[in-house]
Amino acid sequence: MKATAQNGVQEINTAKIKMNGLDKKKISMDPYMDSPHHNQLHNIISKNNQNNNTNDQTNTNNNNVNYGLNTSNTVDYNNVPPATIEKLKKIVDKCDILEIEIINSLTLQRGLKIEINALGMTSNSERKAYDGNTFFGFLGDNENDDEGLNINNEVDFVVKPKDNNYENRVLGRHFRIRFDINHMEYLIKDLGCGYGTFKKITEETKLKDSYLINIGNSYIVCTFGVDEYDVNEKGIADADKILNIKVFSEIPKTEPYFFNPQQIKRIYVGRDISCNIIVDDTLLSRVHCTIEYKENKGWFIFDGKIDDDSSQNRPSTNGTWLYLIEETQIKDKMIFKSNQNVYECHIIKQNNS
Repeated sequence: MKATAQNGVQEINTAKIKMNGLDKKKISMDPYMDSPHHNQLHNIISKNNQNNNTNDQTNTNNNNVNYGLNTSNTVDYNNVPPATIEKLKKIVDKCDILEIEIINSLTLQRGLKIEINALGMTSNSERKAYDGNTFFGFLGDNENDDEGLNINNEVDFVVKPKDNNYENRVLGRHFRIRFDINHMEYLIKDLGCGYGTFKKITEETKLKDSYLINIGNSYIVCTFGVDEYDVNEKGIADADKILNIKVFSEIPKTEPYFFNPQQIKRIYVGRDISCNIIVDDTLLSRVHCTIEYKENKGWFIFDGKIDDDSSQNRPSTNGTWLYLIEETQIKDKMIFKSNQNVYECHIIKQNNS
């Protein structure tokens, strides 16, 4: 395997990831809009859905990269056991309320607040199931199907696309919010329809295999390990600690970056030529995000520039976003985006909680 060094980085020249051409439509300059390169992102998510059949399945075939974006569900959330619903009814008045505020959107009313309790949306739910789940999505423009039923009754909150000439990829449930009765908290997860649901990173976040990160108009996929050749022929120790980063941007890079924590422990990603990973993207900050290895803990990603001298720390302008393939706890003031809409979460304590 041939490797070249650049900016303290080794690049593996045996990348197996292949991408379709970029969708070079006009890019929205709104820093919160989830609009750039939608086709590219949808291709990543769709490819993963085709390659995986069960939740959290790991693909170990090096010739078929698993992006960790499997969105199939092994749990049927359409049929929550009646006993669980009864438990939710008994505690609903004691549980925190989740308020979802629309802070930026191309189609929804900015400032609109959606109230969710342990049973689901407290008012105006299209699904009206009140089973602890709240689904956001869109099933089509026609109000009724052939049997006269509201075709959007499979979602609680309807999120209509801006363009009436929408494609089928946006039809369905976009993401789910559910109340976890065991831990008394709200969880959110992307459901693989459309262009993904992303959480804004505001604190150090440990990287896991196949995490997808959105920065500006670009995306990076993080994987761990090296192939059998490197381990056997080069004798690389702790191969599972090797970080591989694949960049998808307007000018796609075909080779992944390869980082060994024995050689480098801090990686800068951004537009500046001093960065270890330079991405030609006008929406990126000079140093957009930092990836750092912590001994015995693993690799972590931070938004903006992180330096030993904390006075030099700077957040990015447009944020660093993590794709929500896993159920993730919703915390107060958490910001997430999905299909050209940006939301802010507020946890409201009830007086008797």
